[in-house]
Amino acid sequence: MPKRLLNDHLSHLLSQANRQMMRRLAAEGVPVDQWRVMKALSERQGLTMGAIAEELGLNAPTATKLIDRMVQDALVYRAPDPADRRRILVFLSAKGTSLLDTQSRQVSEHETWVEETYGNDDAKRLKEMLESFLQRLS
Repeated sequence: MPKRLLNDHLSHLLSQANRQMMRRLAAEGVPVDQWRVMKALSERQGLTMGAIAEELGLNAPTATKLIDRMVQDALVYRAPDPADRRRILVFLSAKGTSLLDTQSRQVSEHETWVEETYGNDDAKRLKEMLESFLQRLS
């Protein structure tokens, strides 16, 4: 079996780690992209569709479909930007905030498990190494 290149191997490992987290959230009925949108909106209420697409690394049509589903589920809502009524902003609803709180506890429990399993120092070192790796790629 050929040896994987570092970038391919990291991509594979990160994808596997992401899938595990996705399974945890999906078990509660929330796709990971929806959780990421709710998390972004909780940190910066009132994002444009373009900002959401960029934050999640999605193309505009995919982001729009995602937000449409979330509006139908009453997790987010759209409203005109008070500074420029031509722009539409997306906001986190009360229902979305409540669901995000529940999901964030699960994410936190998972992170705690990782830190307990691998040690806080190793988890911190891994995070710092990945951040450094990504910064050097950009």
